Amino acid sequence: MRIITGKYRGRKIISPEGSEEIRPTSDMAREGIFNVLQCYVEGSRFIDLFAGSGAMGIEALSRGSGEVLFCDNGRQSMQLLKKNLSGIDGKYNIVCRDFRDALRTAKGKWDYVFCDPPYKCDYIAEIAAIIAERDLLEEDGMLIYEHDNDFRPAVPQGYECVKSKKYGRATVEFYRRKKSICAVTGSFDPFTKGHRYVVEKALEQFEKAVVVVAVNPDKKRLFTLDESVEIAGKSLEDLGDKVEVDVCYGMVADYCNGRGITAIVRGYRNAADFAYEKEMSEYNFERGGVVTLLVEAEGESKDVSATAVRKSIICGAIAKDDLCDGAVETVISISENKTKEE
Repeated sequence: MRIITGKYRGRKIISPEGSEEIRPTSDMAREGIFNVLQCYVEGSRFIDLFAGSGAMGIEALSRGSGEVLFCDNGRQSMQLLKKNLSGIDGKYNIVCRDFRDALRTAKGKWDYVFCDPPYKCDYIAEIAAIIAERDLLEEDGMLIYEHDNDFRPAVPQGYECVKSKKYGRATVEFYRRKKSICAVTGSFDPFTKGHRYVVEKALEQFEKAVVVVAVNPDKKRLFTLDESVEIAGKSLEDLGDKVEVDVCYGMVADYCNGRGITAIVRGYRNAADFAYEKEMSEYNFERGGVVTLLVEAEGESKDVSATAVRKSIICGAIAKDDLCDGAVETVISISENKTKEE
């Protein structure tokens, strides 16, 4: 075996002889894996969890990885690994312990965790659970798992398989943590402080909320869809990339299924609202399997009504107290333009 590219290109890796304990990742598989990772390796933090000969971690260092953690608890592996690392520069650590202990003591967040356990062992669920428990992966980090072609591991809970490749007798799966996302739906005509309260409550349970301006043909809008999107965007600007604003032209359940969203968050102020929302939640679940979480308005948000805001605008006034600070000027500007056009 040799290092494929980078600073140590062509460097020979000492392979084990006649050992079932150490089964190095083949050159073909190693090249294929790093072709998937491409330029993202440079500067990254890389864990070679069942390091063996250390070929994967050394390849990462050769390609500019900022730090590599080599982990293995085999005596022969440690001897081989230290020989192969002789003369290798860069930041790296060698840990001689069980993979569970190695993960539980790893410091900070990592970009890649490569796992190549003995093919007869099924450790993927346990490894993924420890990584999730300790929050070891960066937001776009990957758990890379090599296994025998005949083995079909279940996708670990909370992860998604973004790529699967076969290299000879080995299959390599690339997993990422699922990004928890929900939809906050409504006509948002216009978006109010009450709506923002629902979004804030949604973000207590989800990493991201998509504010979906839904088209209701039975309702006459005061603000156009584009205007509603602009007002909602200004109202939520301070929340950054935790929030996205979009438009749904069809059924909300179909929109959510198309985006891979499995939960809707809606607000209600009173018993009548709750009865309506319960009926709609049952419909969305039956139509598309989308679960609806209901949030009861509290404090000031309980008194905010988009209908009342629309009426005040039509009467020539702006209910500033019911609008989000970032959107007040936008609502005033749009409303004044509407008045001039009329």
